[in-house]
Amino acid sequence: MPIYKNPPIPTIANLLSLMLPFLYFCSMQSNQEKLVAHFLEQLNLNNTTVPAEISAKLMAKQSEIVSIEDVIAYINTLGEELNIKENVAELIEKVEDETSILIHKLKFITASDRPKVLVLDRIDPQEINQSAFLQESIKIAGGIPTTIAHEADKIIIIDSDESVFTQIPFLLNDPAIAQSKAIELDQLFIMTKPNFASIPGYEYLTELESLAEIFQPKYFVYGHEGKEWLQFQLK
Repeated sequence: MPIYKNPPIPTIANLLSLMLPFLYFCSMQSNQEKLVAHFLEQLNLNNTTVPAEISAKLMAKQSEIVSIEDVIAYINTLGEELNIKENVAELIEKVEDETSILIHKLKFITASDRPKVLVLDRIDPQEINQSAFLQESIKIAGGIPTTIAHEADKIIIIDSDESVFTQIPFLLNDPAIAQSKAIELDQLFIMTKPNFASIPGYEYLTELESLAEIFQPKYFVYGHEGKEWLQFQLK
């Protein structure tokens, strides 16, 4: 009679090798796919399939997103290409209404009352964010973007990793930052929302509201403090 042996128990290395293709596939979801999925979820159309040719058109459109008008144009294109114009009309109206309210409240705030804002993608090594999309969002939300450290009235760190708190001393070792009004006046903020502003248009209203709360706290309270961002107390 043939002798049957128990199959070998897979090692951790074997399991990892089997999982790698799956993990790679998951990591390959592009910003474009995430943005489309985000808007479809808001429209309760989660299971909608986006053909490759339409996805290519949307990808080209996404690379152009900087302003409010660009976000609305992208949503419009999504509606036209997927033949869901009626569905996107309400979403577009919401974006237009919410941003109009924000802009109207800031209409009479002078340049001197708008803080100069330095945004860092990371502390060590230090990397200043220069995204055109985020700079435009800063302007809309009542701030003035700057890439000159000593000019900063407020400093924002885009890093949701808990280790960012242990890196603050490295930040203060930079003389230009240490001498800025932001540090003097305890105006250091950390965006705890993962991948903040890394996908233009993704959770657009929430990101604008969070920035407005930071820049103009007298005028805006949306309830995002502690959820999307927090103020780091230096003193």
